[in-house]
Amino acid sequence: MSHKYSVGQLVHAAGTQFADRTGGIYEVTRLMPESNGEFGYRIKSIGSGTERATGESQIRAAGAGPSVPVRAPQDR
Repeated sequence: MSHKYSVGQLVHAAGTQFADRTGGIYEVTRLMPESNGEFGYRIKSIGSGTERATGESQIRAAGAGPSVPVRAPQDR
């Protein structure tokens, strides 16, 4: 198995208990070793420049938003 994301890739980080400060778009700055069955990453916020470490389950590729359910058109 290998890392899902690469250095320089933009990702969206899920917020934590400090959601207003930790969610948003980040750039992957370093690949970290696997820990507890999950690959790690060092990421840097595009907006504030703050860095943090995170696991692969806490990030997704930027632009890969949540899926929107398709609704059938209503009768007119």
